[in-house]
Amino acid sequence: MADIKKETMRKLLAKLAESMTLVGPSDNGKVVEYKKTDADSVLMDDRISYKSPKEFYFPQTEKLLTFSRDEAVENTDVPPTVIFGAKPCDLEALRVMNAVFMEGRYADPFFDRHMSQNLIIGVGCLKKKPGCFCDELGLDMEFSDFCDIMLTDTGDTYKVEHLSEKGEKALAQLPETAKVTCANKRTAKKPDGDVIGLSADIEDITLFDSVNWSDLTATCQGCGMCTYICPTCHCFEFKDVSKDGCVERYRCWDSCIYPKFTLHASGHNPRASRADRYRQRVLHKYLYVKKNTGHAACTGCGRCLRSCPVGVNIKTVAKAVMEVAK
Repeated sequence: MADIKKETMRKLLAKLAESMTLVGPSDNGKVVEYKKTDADSVLMDDRISYKSPKEFYFPQTEKLLTFSRDEAVENTDVPPTVIFGAKPCDLEALRVMNAVFMEGRYADPFFDRHMSQNLIIGVGCLKKKPGCFCDELGLDMEFSDFCDIMLTDTGDTYKVEHLSEKGEKALAQLPETAKVTCANKRTAKKPDGDVIGLSADIEDITLFDSVNWSDLTATCQGCGMCTYICPTCHCFEFKDVSKDGCVERYRCWDSCIYPKFTLHASGHNPRASRADRYRQRVLHKYLYVKKNTGHAACTGCGRCLRSCPVGVNIKTVAKAVMEVAK
């Protein structure tokens, strides 16, 4: 590990931005958000962003294919991007997304292109934020190894570790006076006590009727805010658009909270009630994804808690489900 000044890091970001798109946390006057920006505007404090950087490796709307009479052409136009300032909870969410899209039977080439083109620079948190519960999920708020470069904020400087070949090459562009030589990568801290989570060997059918889902979700309005703001939610639909004599296919974010998400062409809906849909959301995050990938699809970032207009708390719901599952 080595120390570099924050101003030196800005110079490196400016250098990288000459050939790559720079994305980082910026203050828009209302909230902190990840957006395309310049090195001078990137925030280097401990505030957490309103949204995660998810849309820069899994875009809200992404063109996948163009169909003409004779052929179907994949969209391979993915610009190289530097994502600066991702917090450990968001890096762990990226680990989950990578497992979902890349480690199954069928790898997603579009997600893979974003991962290949992105350089990800993480920054550890200095303190726990309101609504955050990453520690209760067993995560280390100061460190994640699922990035190319990991920074530890020490005031006017960062402690720097490169964790990939891409990270090492990026740091090689530092001025000679600030060259970084890193030791072996460290590992994340282990949790001190029990963590929120459902054992992957639980039979989910036992939780369908043994949990009072209606009471737990009585105030939910079905707005879908929690799914769009979550760094691990990845439901999507396809949209085909006719344009200039061709058809373009897009992948667009969707939400399991919406009634039409599971509506069949016959008119039947297997998740007709809001309680049914929220049950799917909770069990998917804490049980189904864990069974499939080994990772729970919740990182305790707290964004859904802070953004829900009626105060639905997924942590409270998960703990209630855990009690029934014991």
